[in-house]
Amino acid sequence: MLRTAWDGTEDCPRFEIHSPILEKELIRLPYVGVLPDGRPIRFEEQITLPAAPEKAPAKVVKALLRLLSLAASPSYYKAFTPCVVVVPDGLTGPEHDFLTAVISGGLGEFAYTNDLPEALHPEILSPRLQDRWQRGVASDRPISRTLVPVGGGKDSIVTIEALRDSGVDVHLIAVNPKRPQHDTARVAGRPLHEVTRQIDPRLLELNAEGVPNGHVPVTAINSLISLLTAVATGCDAVVFSNEASASFGNVEWQGQVVNHQWSKGIGFETLLRDVLPAEGPTYFSLLRPLTELRVARRFAEHRSYHPIFTSCNRAYRMAAGDGATWCGDCPKCRFVFLILAPFLPREELLDIWGGKDLLADGSQQDGFVDLLGAEGTLKPFECVGEPDECRVALTLLREHPDWAGHPALTAPGLAGVAASQVELERVFAWQSDEHCLPERFEEVARAV
Repeated sequence: MLRTAWDGTEDCPRFEIHSPILEKELIRLPYVGVLPDGRPIRFEEQITLPAAPEKAPAKVVKALLRLLSLAASPSYYKAFTPCVVVVPDGLTGPEHDFLTAVISGGLGEFAYTNDLPEALHPEILSPRLQDRWQRGVASDRPISRTLVPVGGGKDSIVTIEALRDSGVDVHLIAVNPKRPQHDTARVAGRPLHEVTRQIDPRLLELNAEGVPNGHVPVTAINSLISLLTAVATGCDAVVFSNEASASFGNVEWQGQVVNHQWSKGIGFETLLRDVLPAEGPTYFSLLRPLTELRVARRFAEHRSYHPIFTSCNRAYRMAAGDGATWCGDCPKCRFVFLILAPFLPREELLDIWGGKDLLADGSQQDGFVDLLGAEGTLKPFECVGEPDECRVALTLLREHPDWAGHPALTAPGLAGVAASQVELERVFAWQSDEHCLPERFEEVARAV
Protein backbone atom coordinates (compact mmCIF):
# COMPACT_ATOMS: atom_id res chain seq x y z
CA MET A 1 0.00 0.00 0.00
CA LEU A 2 0.96 3.64 -0.42
CA ARG A 3 3.15 4.77 2.45
CA THR A 4 3.24 8.40 3.52
CA ALA A 5 6.26 8.36 5.82
CA TRP A 6 7.54 11.59 4.37
CA ASP A 7 4.32 13.56 4.41
CA GLY A 8 5.14 16.78 6.18
CA THR A 9 8.89 16.18 6.36
CA GLU A 10 11.05 19.14 5.56
CA ASP A 11 13.98 17.45 3.86
CA CYS A 12 12.61 14.96 1.34
CA PRO A 13 11.01 16.10 -1.93
CA ARG A 14 8.70 13.74 -3.76
CA PHE A 15 7.38 13.37 -7.26
CA GLU A 16 3.84 12.23 -7.97
CA ILE A 17 2.54 10.55 -11.12
CA HIS A 18 -1.22 10.95 -11.47
CA SER A 19 -3.61 9.10 -13.79
CA PRO A 20 -3.74 10.22 -17.43
CA ILE A 21 -6.88 11.82 -18.85
CA LEU A 22 -8.24 11.27 -22.37
CA GLU A 23 -10.66 13.77 -23.90
CA LYS A 24 -11.37 12.66 -27.48
CA GLU A 25 -7.97 13.09 -29.18
CA LEU A 26 -6.40 15.13 -26.33
CA ILE A 27 -4.26 13.32 -23.74
CA ARG A 28 -3.46 15.12 -20.49
CA LEU A 29 -0.64 13.82 -18.30
CA PRO A 30 -0.67 15.35 -14.79
CA TYR A 31 2.39 15.29 -12.49
CA VAL A 32 3.20 17.04 -9.21
CA GLY A 33 6.57 17.80 -7.69
CA VAL A 34 6.46 18.47 -3.94
CA LEU A 35 9.29 20.57 -2.58
CA PRO A 36 10.96 19.87 0.81
CA ASP A 37 8.84 22.61 2.43
CA GLY A 38 5.65 20.96 1.18
CA ARG A 39 4.89 23.37 -1.66
CA PRO A 40 3.54 21.58 -4.76
CA ILE A 41 4.49 22.41 -8.32
CA ARG A 42 1.88 21.06 -10.74
CA PHE A 43 2.49 20.08 -14.33
CA GLU A 44 0.29 18.94 -17.19
CA GLU A 45 1.78 17.65 -20.41
CA GLN A 46 -0.62 17.63 -23.35
CA ILE A 47 -0.51 15.34 -26.37
CA THR A 48 -2.95 15.67 -29.26
CA LEU A 49 -3.43 12.61 -31.44
CA PRO A 50 -4.49 12.89 -35.11
CA ALA A 51 -7.76 11.14 -34.23
CA ALA A 52 -9.60 9.93 -31.17
CA PRO A 53 -9.12 6.21 -30.43
CA GLU A 54 -12.89 5.74 -30.14
CA LYS A 55 -13.15 2.44 -32.03
CA ALA A 56 -10.37 0.67 -30.15
CA PRO A 57 -11.10 -1.57 -27.16
CA ALA A 58 -11.31 0.64 -24.07
CA LYS A 59 -9.00 -1.60 -22.02
CA VAL A 60 -6.29 -1.39 -24.71
CA VAL A 61 -6.49 2.40 -24.78
CA LYS A 62 -6.41 2.59 -20.98
CA ALA A 63 -3.39 0.30 -20.75
CA LEU A 64 -1.48 2.32 -23.36
CA LEU A 65 -2.37 5.63 -21.69
CA ARG A 66 -1.06 4.40 -18.33
CA LEU A 67 2.21 3.27 -19.91
CA LEU A 68 2.55 6.61 -21.72
CA SER A 69 2.10 8.46 -18.44
CA LEU A 70 4.93 6.42 -16.91
CA ALA A 71 7.20 6.77 -19.95
CA ALA A 72 6.82 10.57 -20.02
CA SER A 73 7.29 11.01 -16.26
CA PRO A 74 11.15 11.11 -16.22
CA SER A 75 11.05 14.50 -17.98
CA TYR A 76 9.49 15.96 -14.82
CA TYR A 77 10.91 13.62 -12.19
CA LYS A 78 14.48 14.66 -13.02
CA ALA A 79 13.76 18.23 -11.88
CA PHE A 80 13.18 16.98 -8.31
CA THR A 81 15.62 14.11 -8.00
CA PRO A 82 16.78 12.72 -5.66
CA CYS A 83 13.27 12.18 -4.38
CA VAL A 84 10.64 9.55 -3.68
CA VAL A 85 8.26 8.65 -6.52
CA VAL A 86 4.61 8.29 -5.58
CA VAL A 87 1.82 6.90 -7.76
CA PRO A 88 -1.30 7.55 -5.66
CA ASP A 89 -3.73 5.68 -7.93
CA GLY A 90 -1.59 2.55 -7.94
CA LEU A 91 0.47 0.38 -10.26
CA THR A 92 0.20 -3.19 -11.43
CA GLY A 93 3.28 -5.36 -11.08
CA PRO A 94 4.23 -5.04 -14.78
CA GLU A 95 3.70 -1.26 -14.63
CA HIS A 96 5.93 -0.97 -11.55
CA ASP A 97 8.67 -2.93 -13.30
CA PHE A 98 8.28 -0.79 -16.44
CA LEU A 99 8.60 2.48 -14.52
CA THR A 100 11.60 1.17 -12.60
CA ALA A 101 13.36 0.23 -15.86
CA VAL A 102 12.48 3.48 -17.64
CA ILE A 103 14.03 5.50 -14.83
CA SER A 104 17.15 3.37 -14.32
CA GLY A 105 17.88 2.81 -18.02
CA GLY A 106 16.35 5.87 -19.62
CA LEU A 107 17.95 8.37 -17.24
CA GLY A 108 21.41 6.80 -17.28
CA GLU A 109 22.99 9.60 -19.30
CA PHE A 110 21.19 12.27 -17.25
CA ALA A 111 22.49 10.76 -14.00
CA TYR A 112 26.01 10.32 -15.38
CA THR A 113 26.39 13.87 -16.70
CA ASN A 114 24.90 15.38 -13.51
CA ASP A 115 26.71 12.94 -11.17
CA LEU A 116 23.42 11.86 -9.62
CA PRO A 117 23.59 8.05 -9.27
CA GLU A 118 20.80 8.16 -6.69
CA ALA A 119 18.43 9.37 -9.43
CA LEU A 120 18.45 5.93 -11.03
CA HIS A 121 16.98 3.96 -8.14
CA PRO A 122 14.30 6.00 -6.38
CA GLU A 123 11.89 4.44 -3.93
CA ILE A 124 8.62 3.98 -5.85
CA LEU A 125 5.58 3.86 -3.58
CA SER A 126 2.05 3.07 -4.71
CA PRO A 127 -0.86 0.76 -4.00
CA ARG A 128 -0.42 -2.52 -5.86
CA LEU A 129 -3.20 -3.10 -8.38
CA GLN A 130 -4.31 -6.39 -9.86
CA ASP A 131 -3.52 -6.69 -13.57
CA ARG A 132 -6.79 -6.77 -15.48
CA TRP A 133 -5.61 -7.57 -18.98
CA GLN A 134 -3.38 -10.05 -20.72
CA ARG A 135 0.02 -8.68 -21.64
CA GLY A 136 2.60 -9.49 -24.28
CA VAL A 137 2.66 -8.87 -28.04
CA ALA A 138 1.26 -11.74 -30.11
CA SER A 139 3.84 -12.87 -32.67
CA ASP A 140 1.44 -14.48 -35.13
CA ARG A 141 -1.07 -11.67 -35.62
CA PRO A 142 -1.75 -10.70 -39.27
CA ILE A 143 -0.24 -7.34 -40.21
CA SER A 144 -1.50 -5.43 -43.24
CA ARG A 145 -1.19 -1.76 -42.25
CA THR A 146 1.95 -0.51 -40.50
CA LEU A 147 2.67 2.79 -38.78
CA VAL A 148 6.29 3.92 -39.16
CA PRO A 149 7.65 6.71 -36.91
CA VAL A 150 9.56 9.16 -39.11
CA GLY A 151 12.45 11.20 -37.80
CA GLY A 152 13.50 12.56 -41.18
CA GLY A 153 16.71 10.51 -41.23
CA LYS A 154 18.06 7.61 -43.26
CA ASP A 155 16.84 4.77 -41.05
CA SER A 156 13.09 5.36 -41.25
CA ILE A 157 13.46 5.97 -44.99
CA VAL A 158 15.07 2.56 -45.44
CA THR A 159 12.24 1.02 -43.41
CA ILE A 160 9.55 2.78 -45.46
CA GLU A 161 11.00 1.59 -48.76
CA ALA A 162 11.64 -1.96 -47.51
CA LEU A 163 8.07 -2.31 -46.24
CA ARG A 164 6.63 -0.84 -49.42
CA ASP A 165 8.65 -3.29 -51.53
CA SER A 166 7.13 -6.10 -49.48
CA GLY A 167 3.59 -5.01 -50.30
CA VAL A 168 2.65 -3.65 -46.87
CA ASP A 169 0.41 -0.59 -46.52
CA VAL A 170 2.68 2.01 -44.90
CA HIS A 171 1.44 4.96 -42.87
CA LEU A 172 3.78 7.45 -41.19
CA ILE A 173 3.75 9.30 -37.87
CA ALA A 174 5.75 12.24 -36.55
CA VAL A 175 5.60 14.08 -33.23
CA ASN A 176 5.83 17.87 -33.63
CA PRO A 177 7.03 17.34 -37.21
CA LYS A 178 9.48 19.66 -38.89
CA ARG A 179 10.33 20.09 -42.55
CA PRO A 180 12.48 16.92 -42.99
CA GLN A 181 9.60 14.77 -41.75
CA HIS A 182 7.07 16.48 -44.00
CA ASP A 183 9.49 16.16 -46.92
CA THR A 184 10.05 12.47 -46.21
CA ALA A 185 6.30 11.83 -46.33
CA ARG A 186 6.03 13.84 -49.54
CA VAL A 187 8.80 11.94 -51.32
CA ALA A 188 7.49 8.61 -50.01
CA GLY A 189 3.97 9.49 -51.10
CA ARG A 190 2.53 8.13 -47.87
CA PRO A 191 0.09 9.71 -45.37
CA LEU A 192 1.68 11.41 -42.36
CA HIS A 193 -0.21 11.34 -39.06
CA GLU A 194 0.86 14.39 -37.07
CA VAL A 195 0.94 14.44 -33.27
CA THR A 196 1.41 17.52 -31.12
CA ARG A 197 3.29 17.11 -27.86
CA GLN A 198 3.41 20.12 -25.52
CA ILE A 199 5.70 19.92 -22.51
CA ASP A 200 4.43 21.96 -19.58
CA PRO A 201 6.05 25.44 -19.82
CA ARG A 202 6.70 25.41 -16.08
CA LEU A 203 9.23 22.60 -16.57
CA LEU A 204 11.09 24.68 -19.15
CA GLU A 205 11.14 27.56 -16.67
CA LEU A 206 12.61 25.32 -13.97
CA ASN A 207 15.24 24.06 -16.40
CA ALA A 208 16.21 27.66 -17.15
CA GLU A 209 16.46 28.28 -13.41
CA GLY A 210 19.02 25.50 -13.09
CA VAL A 211 17.23 22.39 -11.80
CA PRO A 212 18.83 19.08 -12.84
CA ASN A 213 18.27 18.59 -16.56
CA GLY A 214 19.45 16.31 -19.32
CA HIS A 215 18.65 13.48 -21.70
CA VAL A 216 15.40 11.52 -21.28
CA PRO A 217 14.19 8.36 -23.09
CA VAL A 218 12.33 10.12 -25.89
CA THR A 219 11.87 6.96 -27.96
CA ALA A 220 10.01 5.37 -25.04
CA ILE A 221 7.57 8.28 -25.08
CA ASN A 222 7.23 8.27 -28.87
CA SER A 223 6.68 4.51 -28.84
CA LEU A 224 3.57 4.83 -26.67
CA ILE A 225 2.35 7.85 -28.62
CA SER A 226 2.76 5.81 -31.82
CA LEU A 227 0.88 2.84 -30.38
CA LEU A 228 -2.03 5.08 -29.36
CA THR A 229 -2.01 6.65 -32.82
CA ALA A 230 -2.03 3.16 -34.34
CA VAL A 231 -5.20 2.18 -32.49
CA ALA A 232 -6.77 5.53 -33.45
CA THR A 233 -5.97 5.13 -37.16
CA GLY A 234 -6.50 1.40 -37.64
CA CYS A 235 -2.88 0.28 -37.97
CA ASP A 236 -1.91 -3.26 -36.97
CA ALA A 237 1.71 -2.57 -36.04
CA VAL A 238 4.15 0.15 -35.08
CA VAL A 239 7.44 -0.47 -36.87
CA PHE A 240 10.48 1.43 -35.63
CA SER A 241 13.86 1.68 -37.40
CA ASN A 242 16.36 1.03 -34.59
CA GLU A 243 19.46 -0.97 -35.55
CA ALA A 244 21.69 -3.37 -33.64
CA SER A 245 24.06 -0.46 -32.96
CA ALA A 246 21.49 1.22 -30.68
CA SER A 247 22.05 -1.46 -28.03
CA PHE A 248 25.77 -0.59 -27.75
CA GLY A 249 26.35 1.57 -24.67
CA ASN A 250 28.59 4.56 -24.04
CA VAL A 251 30.22 3.94 -20.67
CA GLU A 252 30.01 1.66 -17.63
CA TRP A 253 29.24 3.67 -14.51
CA GLN A 254 27.92 2.84 -11.05
CA GLY A 255 27.58 -0.82 -11.97
CA GLN A 256 25.50 -0.34 -15.12
CA VAL A 257 26.01 0.48 -18.76
CA VAL A 258 24.95 4.02 -19.62
CA ASN A 259 23.48 4.14 -23.12
CA HIS A 260 22.35 7.36 -24.79
CA GLN A 261 20.14 5.20 -27.02
CA TRP A 262 18.69 3.02 -24.25
CA SER A 263 15.09 3.36 -25.39
CA LYS A 264 16.19 2.49 -28.94
CA GLY A 265 17.95 -0.69 -27.81
CA ILE A 266 16.76 -4.28 -27.78
CA GLY A 267 16.36 -4.19 -23.99
CA PHE A 268 13.66 -1.54 -24.14
CA GLU A 269 12.00 -3.13 -27.17
CA THR A 270 11.53 -6.44 -25.34
CA LEU A 271 10.56 -4.65 -22.11
CA LEU A 272 7.77 -2.74 -23.82
CA ARG A 273 6.54 -5.73 -25.81
CA ASP A 274 6.21 -7.74 -22.59
CA VAL A 275 4.07 -5.09 -20.88
CA LEU A 276 1.81 -4.08 -23.79
CA PRO A 277 -1.82 -5.22 -23.81
CA ALA A 278 -2.08 -8.41 -25.86
CA GLU A 279 -5.03 -7.12 -27.90
CA GLY A 280 -3.22 -3.97 -29.01
CA PRO A 281 -0.99 -3.35 -32.05
CA THR A 282 2.26 -5.24 -32.36
CA TYR A 283 5.54 -3.39 -31.94
CA PHE A 284 9.01 -4.13 -33.31
CA SER A 285 12.04 -2.60 -35.03
CA LEU A 286 12.58 -3.74 -38.61
CA LEU A 287 16.32 -2.93 -38.67
CA ARG A 288 17.23 -4.47 -35.30
CA PRO A 289 19.56 -7.22 -36.67
CA LEU A 290 21.46 -4.78 -38.95
CA THR A 291 24.28 -2.30 -38.37
CA GLU A 292 24.11 1.38 -39.21
CA LEU A 293 26.71 0.81 -41.90
CA ARG A 294 24.60 -1.81 -43.66
CA VAL A 295 21.59 0.51 -43.48
CA ALA A 296 23.69 3.37 -44.89
CA ARG A 297 24.72 1.20 -47.81
CA ARG A 298 21.06 0.65 -48.70
CA PHE A 299 20.12 4.29 -48.06
CA ALA A 300 22.75 5.39 -50.58
CA GLU A 301 20.54 3.81 -53.26
CA HIS A 302 17.50 5.95 -52.33
CA ARG A 303 18.71 9.08 -54.07
CA SER A 304 15.33 10.82 -54.22
CA TYR A 305 15.58 11.34 -50.46
CA HIS A 306 19.17 12.63 -50.37
CA PRO A 307 18.30 16.33 -50.83
CA ILE A 308 15.70 16.32 -48.04
CA PHE A 309 16.75 13.94 -45.24
CA THR A 310 18.28 15.19 -41.99
CA SER A 311 19.70 13.15 -39.11
CA CYS A 312 21.27 16.05 -37.23
CA ASN A 313 19.56 16.29 -33.85
CA ARG A 314 20.21 20.02 -33.61
CA ALA A 315 17.62 20.47 -36.35
CA TYR A 316 14.96 18.92 -34.09
CA ARG A 317 15.51 20.92 -30.94
CA MET A 318 12.47 22.87 -29.81
CA ALA A 319 14.24 26.17 -30.51
CA ALA A 320 15.26 25.16 -34.03
CA GLY A 321 13.45 26.79 -36.93
CA ASP A 322 11.37 24.74 -39.32
CA GLY A 323 14.06 25.11 -41.99
CA ALA A 324 16.88 23.81 -39.79
CA THR A 325 19.02 21.11 -41.41
CA TRP A 326 22.55 19.69 -41.01
CA CYS A 327 24.67 21.80 -38.65
CA GLY A 328 27.83 20.26 -40.14
CA ASP A 329 29.73 20.17 -36.84
CA CYS A 330 28.39 17.62 -34.35
CA PRO A 331 28.91 13.90 -33.66
CA LYS A 332 25.78 12.93 -35.61
CA CYS A 333 26.80 14.93 -38.69
CA ARG A 334 30.30 13.45 -38.61
CA PHE A 335 28.99 9.91 -38.16
CA VAL A 336 26.46 10.04 -41.00
CA PHE A 337 29.03 11.73 -43.27
CA LEU A 338 31.56 8.99 -42.55
CA ILE A 339 29.28 5.98 -43.02
CA LEU A 340 27.73 7.32 -46.24
CA ALA A 341 31.07 8.33 -47.79
CA PRO A 342 32.11 4.84 -49.01
CA PHE A 343 28.84 4.35 -50.92
CA LEU A 344 28.40 7.65 -52.78
CA PRO A 345 30.38 9.70 -55.29
CA ARG A 346 32.21 12.35 -53.29
CA GLU A 347 30.35 15.27 -54.90
CA GLU A 348 26.96 13.71 -54.11
CA LEU A 349 28.00 13.33 -50.51
CA LEU A 350 29.21 16.91 -50.21
CA ASP A 351 25.97 18.18 -51.78
CA ILE A 352 24.06 16.78 -48.78
CA TRP A 353 26.10 19.08 -46.50
CA GLY A 354 25.84 22.09 -48.77
CA GLY A 355 29.24 21.45 -50.35
CA LYS A 356 31.09 21.17 -47.03
CA ASP A 357 33.72 18.43 -46.62
CA LEU A 358 33.60 17.59 -42.91
CA LEU A 359 36.74 15.42 -43.13
CA ALA A 360 38.71 18.36 -44.52
CA ASP A 361 37.81 20.52 -41.53
CA GLY A 362 40.79 20.20 -39.20
CA SER A 363 38.77 21.44 -36.23
CA GLN A 364 36.62 18.30 -36.46
CA GLN A 365 39.47 15.76 -36.59
CA ASP A 366 39.26 14.94 -32.88
CA GLY A 367 35.52 14.39 -33.30
CA PHE A 368 36.15 11.78 -35.99
CA VAL A 369 38.76 10.13 -33.78
CA ASP A 370 36.16 9.82 -31.00
CA LEU A 371 33.87 7.89 -33.36
CA LEU A 372 36.63 5.36 -34.10
CA GLY A 373 36.92 4.19 -30.51
CA ALA A 374 40.55 5.14 -30.00
CA GLU A 375 41.97 4.33 -26.58
CA GLY A 376 40.87 6.82 -23.98
CA THR A 377 37.95 8.19 -25.98
CA LEU A 378 34.29 7.91 -25.01
CA LYS A 379 31.61 7.10 -27.56
CA PRO A 380 29.73 10.39 -28.03
CA PHE A 381 26.39 10.73 -26.27
CA GLU A 382 24.57 10.83 -29.58
CA CYS A 383 22.70 8.39 -31.83
CA VAL A 384 25.84 7.10 -33.53
CA GLY A 385 26.98 3.58 -34.40
CA GLU A 386 29.64 1.36 -32.93
CA PRO A 387 33.34 2.20 -33.31
CA ASP A 388 34.05 -0.85 -35.50
CA GLU A 389 31.46 0.37 -38.03
CA CYS A 390 33.31 3.68 -38.22
CA ARG A 391 36.66 1.93 -38.63
CA VAL A 392 35.23 -0.15 -41.47
CA ALA A 393 33.81 2.97 -43.13
CA LEU A 394 37.21 4.67 -42.94
CA THR A 395 38.92 1.57 -44.35
CA LEU A 396 36.46 1.40 -47.25
CA LEU A 397 36.93 5.11 -47.87
CA ARG A 398 40.64 4.55 -48.52
CA GLU A 399 39.62 2.30 -51.42
CA HIS A 400 37.22 4.87 -52.89
CA PRO A 401 38.82 6.53 -55.96
CA ASP A 402 37.19 9.90 -55.22
CA TRP A 403 39.06 10.10 -51.90
CA ALA A 404 42.51 9.13 -53.13
CA GLY A 405 45.13 11.44 -51.65
CA HIS A 406 42.67 13.18 -49.32
CA PRO A 407 44.77 14.67 -46.48
CA ALA A 408 42.37 13.48 -43.76
CA LEU A 409 43.21 9.86 -44.50
CA THR A 410 46.83 10.42 -43.52
CA ALA A 411 46.17 12.87 -40.67
CA PRO A 412 47.36 12.04 -37.13
CA GLY A 413 44.78 10.00 -35.27
CA LEU A 414 43.24 8.64 -38.48
CA ALA A 415 46.20 7.41 -40.47
CA GLY A 416 46.85 4.35 -38.35
CA VAL A 417 43.23 3.28 -38.05
CA ALA A 418 42.15 0.29 -40.11
CA ALA A 419 39.49 -2.38 -39.74
CA SER A 420 40.38 -6.04 -39.59
CA GLN A 421 38.97 -8.52 -42.07
CA VAL A 422 36.81 -9.93 -39.31
CA GLU A 423 35.32 -6.48 -38.67
CA LEU A 424 34.76 -5.94 -42.39
CA GLU A 425 32.75 -9.13 -42.61
CA ARG A 426 30.90 -8.70 -39.34
CA VAL A 427 29.44 -5.24 -39.90
CA PHE A 428 27.60 -6.30 -43.03
CA ALA A 429 26.39 -9.61 -41.58
CA TRP A 430 23.13 -10.40 -39.81
CA GLN A 431 24.02 -9.28 -36.30
CA SER A 432 21.94 -11.47 -34.05
CA ASP A 433 18.82 -13.55 -33.71
CA GLU A 434 17.98 -11.39 -30.69
CA HIS A 435 15.18 -9.48 -32.35
CA CYS A 436 11.38 -9.29 -32.31
CA LEU A 437 10.69 -9.58 -36.04
CA PRO A 438 7.67 -11.62 -37.13
CA GLU A 439 8.75 -14.28 -39.63
CA ARG A 440 7.45 -12.40 -42.65
CA PHE A 441 9.35 -9.26 -41.68
CA GLU A 442 12.58 -11.10 -41.00
CA GLU A 443 12.69 -11.78 -44.74
CA VAL A 444 12.12 -8.05 -45.39
CA ALA A 445 14.99 -7.09 -43.08
CA ARG A 446 17.39 -9.61 -44.62
CA ALA A 447 16.79 -7.99 -48.01
CA VAL A 448 18.07 -4.59 -46.79
